[in-house]
Amino acid sequence: MENGRYEILETIGTGAAGRVVKARDTRIGRIVALKTLLSELTEIGSPEKFLHEARIIGQLNHPSIVGLFDVGIEEQGNPYLVMEYVEGKTLEPVLASGPIPLQKACIWCADLAKALSSAHQAGIIHGDVKPANILVTQEGRVKLGDFGIARFVTQMSCSGKVLGTPAYLSPEQIEGKPQDGRSDLFSLGILLYQLVTGVRPYDGTSLGAVCAQILNVTPPLPSRLNPQIPPAFDRVIQRCLAKDPDKRYASGEELARDLYPFARSVPQSSSPWRLWTAQPLLRGAVWVTGVLVLLAAGYIPAAPQVRAHLRIPPAPATVVYLPMAPADLLGYAKEEPLEEVPAPAELVLPAKIALRKVARHSNAAARPRPAAKQTLAANETRPKLPAPAPGPVFPEAMLTETRRAPLQIEIQAHVSGATLAVFADRELLFTTALSADGPDVPLRVERKVPLGPHQFRVAIYRPDRSLQTEKEGLAEIRGDTQNKLAIQIRHHSRFFLLHDNALEVTWPDAAAYPDVNSAARAAVPAAMK
Repeated sequence: MENGRYEILETIGTGAAGRVVKARDTRIGRIVALKTLLSELTEIGSPEKFLHEARIIGQLNHPSIVGLFDVGIEEQGNPYLVMEYVEGKTLEPVLASGPIPLQKACIWCADLAKALSSAHQAGIIHGDVKPANILVTQEGRVKLGDFGIARFVTQMSCSGKVLGTPAYLSPEQIEGKPQDGRSDLFSLGILLYQLVTGVRPYDGTSLGAVCAQILNVTPPLPSRLNPQIPPAFDRVIQRCLAKDPDKRYASGEELARDLYPFARSVPQSSSPWRLWTAQPLLRGAVWVTGVLVLLAAGYIPAAPQVRAHLRIPPAPATVVYLPMAPADLLGYAKEEPLEEVPAPAELVLPAKIALRKVARHSNAAARPRPAAKQTLAANETRPKLPAPAPGPVFPEAMLTETRRAPLQIEIQAHVSGATLAVFADRELLFTTALSADGPDVPLRVERKVPLGPHQFRVAIYRPDRSLQTEKEGLAEIRGDTQNKLAIQIRHHSRFFLLHDNALEVTWPDAAAYPDVNSAARAAVPAAMK
């Protein structure tokens, strides 16, 4: 580098874009982060173009943006960036430990939204907002980094390639449409969703599945996954993740104004009694007496509505709590055709069949005896019944629509005290109680499902019938392949105190979507497939 100005101290990390080291500026004496870009990245555009874009990024000055101090080109021709060194870690290990409190998530994303607004006003789009590009300082604040690389890659993406992390792409990035600041706000909305719920809103098993979900699927509301989230926050997430950019927030400043009130709110307790006592005390005995009278008068008719409102979220009414299912449950789940037994043409009764006497209670009056026993002659037969009319004939098209294929459900559970339910298009397929006392053998179940695409959902409920965690996925049931849904539940501890169940699902083959995944794959370059 330039006259050996930067002294390398240690390597911080390496990635797909380059190598980051901790260095000391010998001229000024400060510690900096020096990132050298790989030669593959420079093939997108010339080094002179990179230097021009870096000068634009150097004009940004915001407390939530990692500062850019210097740029240059090595002797080998690879460009490098000299950035502000931040003591801390990226947001990735924070998300790996589970969801964070709503107040902290809102203050972080509000600061990032203001930082993006400052860049958008200067005409700069980040294009790759993701946890790996966000640093958490030792003081607990966040800084958005890699503006230089993201700006350079975004300017060079005119070739039609989809560039960025698939799970955090916006719809217009996938479809190759023009981008603006609202594309960065969509990625920030995905990050906010993951911070408060602990799961990604779009989480497929392949690049095509993730892109198809971003383009077509509406994720469940955060309040369904975390009961402590207020409904007003759901509306903020829905606006951030709108498929149409015109329905999203117009600027980061507008998004920050809606997030800061949640950051200053007091966490609400899930106990109904604490929610009531947390209100200011009523002044005067008259007011107390009036409220008690009204509650006593309206308790009986309003009790069902109150209980229904406080039960958040309830388990589906169709869930049946079963004991531990045997390992050979698959044999009982299969549908076996019944053998048709032809009815006899004639029914011949034996001769001299006497009617049995009917005994009454001793206090009841005795019934008169019949004059003679009723018998049938030996050769007497009952009349023949007419043959049943032929059934209706259904066309081949109707029979094809009702065709079904077996879905193999394999469950590997290492937990107890919870209930597992499997849904297909909001209809319950199978449910069972989880137990870790039996042999370590997977439970295998077979269910018949109509052919075609389906929206599957796997959910775990606590003993109090409240929703603990769930996952959804798109898949197609086909008749020419094995349709297997693999489910694994294991015990997961957080912070050495709280314990939860981790759910891992492998969906059936979701690559057979001609109407969903083909459009998404057409926009994805071959290198990223």
